[in-house]
Amino acid sequence: MEIPAFLTPIKSYPGEIVQFIERIPGVDVTGDRDSVLARLEPYHKKEVERLGWRWKDIRRAQQIHGNKVALVGDIGSNYPVEGVDSLVCDGVSDCVLAIYVADCAAVWLYDKEHCHRALIHSGKTGTAGNIVANTITAMKKFLNVNPKNLIAVISPCVRPPHYEEDIPTAIKNQILAEGVPLEQIYDSELDTAADLNRFYSYRMEKGQTGRMLALFGPNHTTRPHQIL
Repeated sequence: MEIPAFLTPIKSYPGEIVQFIERIPGVDVTGDRDSVLARLEPYHKKEVERLGWRWKDIRRAQQIHGNKVALVGDIGSNYPVEGVDSLVCDGVSDCVLAIYVADCAAVWLYDKEHCHRALIHSGKTGTAGNIVANTITAMKKFLNVNPKNLIAVISPCVRPPHYEEDIPTAIKNQILAEGVPLEQIYDSELDTAADLNRFYSYRMEKGQTGRMLALFGPNHTTRPHQIL
């Protein structure tokens, strides 16, 4: 599975792997969210393993449409980190961050100086709650990150005219307000509601849809680690 071009600003760093798994053709997306995710899991797991990771070691957020952030580390778990929509990991931990989206934005933050990384679920409510700013604040407080060293990428998400609010522009403005240089903020400029062959869209499919999977973790071929 090809890594989308919009992730080039981060994937160009050899120590990192980023991915955005788009719509899986032929998978039934009717029913409740958990049932649909169970059908998608074999495809997502296959891609995770192709990238050199183990499915059981991914760290994913519960995603309650809030604005809370968790700092995670080496111990992997496929169970969600409760109560949060944003995950932060330091540059030496061997953790893989994961976020599901279907119209909401995934936001990757990468500290190019120390390899710290974050992956954020920012939809209407999370964006209104400034979850991106909360994440950058956490990175500054716990990892001593300088926002001037951050690279930010905004995933495909629902946009005008298919949605009344411009979520990616709000996210971009929040990132700028935290001191990240404009030239280091990248927007995919892709609308999930405009291309149902490529993306899932909760809005356009009236809730009967799947989820894309955003991923962010270390490249084990260039950053060897020790299994204890």
